[in-house]
Amino acid sequence: MVEHPMNEALREQRTMLARLSYSFLLDEIGGGLAGLAPLDALLVLAINQANIIPLTRDPSARARYGQLDAPALDHERRPVSINAIAGSLDLPFETARRRIRRLAADGVCALSSEGVIVPASFLVSPGYLESVMAGHDRMRRFYLDLRTRGLLDPLPAPNYDLEGSVPVRAAVRLLSDYLLRSTEGLMRETGNVISMMILTALLAGSLQDRDGGRLPSMRALVQRLKLPPETIRRHVTQLTEAGLCERGRSGLVVPADVLASDRFERLFADNATNVQRLMAGLAERGVTLAWDTGGALDGRQMA
Repeated sequence: MVEHPMNEALREQRTMLARLSYSFLLDEIGGGLAGLAPLDALLVLAINQANIIPLTRDPSARARYGQLDAPALDHERRPVSINAIAGSLDLPFETARRRIRRLAADGVCALSSEGVIVPASFLVSPGYLESVMAGHDRMRRFYLDLRTRGLLDPLPAPNYDLEGSVPVRAAVRLLSDYLLRSTEGLMRETGNVISMMILTALLAGSLQDRDGGRLPSMRALVQRLKLPPETIRRHVTQLTEAGLCERGRSGLVVPADVLASDRFERLFADNATNVQRLMAGLAERGVTLAWDTGGALDGRQMA
């Protein structure tokens, strides 16, 4: 059966978008958060997003806690159980509990009988703010790359007058939502968060390899994801047995027939939806307009 040209063009567009998206996602995961290992950073991200869900739905709270140096106070954050966080990331409870307790000992999280929060003291720490600005800059470059390549649908007009400033806090909050949605979709393919991180690296390398990129090695995965070699080997073996990984000519790769399968076509379609949702949210809050017009970073940030 001859493929309809429009369908083939759409497939190629989604594949190109996936190539850029998974490289961006890998940079965000591998970049960590305030020096944390990627898995700990994902835990903190999930905890913080759960803590602030009620506040993000309250316009007065968004205005009250809009600046980067003024996060929501601890007593206004909704604690979340370790069990809920473990479930959201498909982590064994004991693994989540052990890591969160270590994060609490380092002041990154705060534990109580009600659950766990990410305290304001961590969210104003120099290391956290530096990583936030780095994530914002990566996202800006991602947007400009997508726009240059014509990979974005029309975006909504902004609903806020920001006087040319870039609302970094709003941008990073939307980025957090995007990261959690994207990892959730990948975890449906892999079954757990560690295999998800490895598959992200494999996808980024495999899709880049079409353009002469470099495939990740076992050693590169250990260095990028900051996980023990034996953990990486075990999960790579599981991905290989599931047909999601094989050894290519220069490293580990997602097989070409898997990338072309209906299963991954749906994954790439969901990815395209997630990217468009992220960019539409950024546009609605005035972020993309500020990027397009060279808006300056300042302290007047929207939540």
